[in-house]
Amino acid sequence: MKTKKYIFTTALFLFALILSACGNSDGGGDIVMDEPVPAGAEDAMVIELEFTQDEIVPNRVAVPAGQKVLFVIYNSDTKTGDLNEDHNLVAPDIELQEMLVIPGQTIRRLWDGYDVPGEYRAGCTIHSWIDMTIVIE
Repeated sequence: MKTKKYIFTTALFLFALILSACGNSDGGGDIVMDEPVPAGAEDAMVIELEFTQDEIVPNRVAVPAGQKVLFVIYNSDTKTGDLNEDHNLVAPDIELQEMLVIPGQTIRRLWDGYDVPGEYRAGCTIHSWIDMTIVIE
C-alpha cells in the first residue's frame, strides 16, 4: 500500500512540476516595449505608423515596387474597457505578415516589399474599422 501511495504522490508532484514549467501565459518571453532595429534594415525605406484608438496615422503610404521597408509602429491606444487596445497590422494580398503591437509599445519589423503596383488595404484584424492604404508604385 505504501508503494502505491509513493507512486501516486511522485506522479502528482511530477505533474505539478510539468504544469508550472508550461504555465507562461505571455507566449514564452518578455515583451520588449521598444524593439531595436532588426538586422538587414540598412537599405530599407522607413515608414513610421501610429495606432490610435480609432485609426492608423498616416492612413496612406506610398512605396516603390520591390522596396524593402522597415515599419516602425507605435501603439498610443490606452483606452481600457470592453475593447482590446492591442492592434495588429496585416496585408495578406501583399505578403505583409501580421505585426502585433501592444499599448505603449514600439515595434520595428522588416518587410521585403511587394513588386506589383496598385493600392492595397492593410488593417487591424482585431478592429476591422481600422485600416490604411499601401500604394505600391
